[in-house]
Amino acid sequence: MLEKFDNYQLLSKIATGGMAEIFLAKHVNSPVNSMPIAIKKVLKKYSDNPVLVKMFLAEARIICNISHENIVKIYDFGKFDDQYFIAMEYVFGQNLGAILEKVRERDLVMPLNLTIEIISAVLCGLDHAHNAQDRNGTFLNIVHLDMNPNNILISYEGKIKVVDFGIANANYTKKLKMDSGIQGTYAYLSPEQCMGKAVDRRSDVFSVGVILYEMLSGKPLYKQLENDMAIMNSILNDEIEPINELMPEIDPKLAKIVMKALEKDPNRRYATAMDMREDLQLIYNSLEFDPNSEMLPSFVKKLFPAHFIKMTKIIEQAQTEYLMDELFNNIGELEDIDLKEKQRVEEEVKQKEEEEKRKEKNKVFFSRLGLFSGIFAGLAVIFFILKFLFIDPDVEVDMVTVFSSPGGAQIFVNGEPTGKVTPASLQLELNKKYIIEFRKDDMIGGLEFTPTSENRQINMQLKQR
Repeated sequence: MLEKFDNYQLLSKIATGGMAEIFLAKHVNSPVNSMPIAIKKVLKKYSDNPVLVKMFLAEARIICNISHENIVKIYDFGKFDDQYFIAMEYVFGQNLGAILEKVRERDLVMPLNLTIEIISAVLCGLDHAHNAQDRNGTFLNIVHLDMNPNNILISYEGKIKVVDFGIANANYTKKLKMDSGIQGTYAYLSPEQCMGKAVDRRSDVFSVGVILYEMLSGKPLYKQLENDMAIMNSILNDEIEPINELMPEIDPKLAKIVMKALEKDPNRRYATAMDMREDLQLIYNSLEFDPNSEMLPSFVKKLFPAHFIKMTKIIEQAQTEYLMDELFNNIGELEDIDLKEKQRVEEEVKQKEEEEKRKEKNKVFFSRLGLFSGIFAGLAVIFFILKFLFIDPDVEVDMVTVFSSPGGAQIFVNGEPTGKVTPASLQLELNKKYIIEFRKDDMIGGLEFTPTSENRQINMQLKQR
């Protein structure tokens, strides 16, 4: 049977990721020909986490104050059966991340007219959010903070929507985020986000600049790097290859727009999303596009024909027969599932069965091992309790990011090895002096460092002994 959730009928699960799952749904009392909506539910394992729940509901509060054609609408939010949820507009299409991935797989190039069209719409939606006010006319100072291709939805009708304000910064979420550390998709963070500094709308402009660079060049700026620390180090310290050197054929004015959005110094970037959009529109109007250029709806449908056909059938059935229990039996997954995928699933099932047999044979061994593990865990708990009892509750600590050139250097604090190599994060007491040393082969470096709320990064140039 289909699941009834509060005033909604859940038709099919669309996705699961992060702290939530999303369902295609209909309001129980809606007309049968109304379009489905999306229900975003907090996973039950996170429902008791007050910080995550507050951030989830903060997203609802933020979107409730925004009404724009380029931002996903919200219809309802609340709590049902111990799960918090948001009912929002369902965008029948794909996210930009999936589109760019498919373009790369097929060795295609994202059409220039569509690239400018998509980015212009995104900037228009962001500018509206940046200038949003509450019912009393007070500016909310909203900054999205997680602008990446997956949070840009494009429908099969050509509509372009910004989604997921879950970690957005606003007047009523700033206190909530003070202790949350760096948030967002690392490959699209602004330099000020990486340093944990105060952010404003120009942070979103930088992230959109990264997306535009990727759409034009066909390759990502940072997400190909090996880990998050390497990405942050590159964002903060590496010069971005000018896009006109990577693509000599690009219009110089368009190249200038891209690189201005990617200035590491916020004061040298576009002051607003609308300023960047206006420059892009001038480029769009000046370029001579083929009148037969690819249109956005047909372009997306050609990339995902199976998904479009399958979801069209699902929605048509939901519009006329959604109360029938057997409606969605045997419809399969929403994404394409080919023979290789089925074989992979069957193989995983077989491996799990074999693993269960091995576990049964070694039951006695693991029982003994569990006994010793329990003793060890108990000692560890005692150690941490004792350690906690002797920590001064008034001491302020913070994370300090540490880089070296070259990387891979061992880090020593006050003569003691930390067990870490650069790049790394160290938890240090604020306003306390430390001697930080670096050693790699025959190269060394060192300095006296006092972490403060404004000074939480070390960049060390190693020298020969």
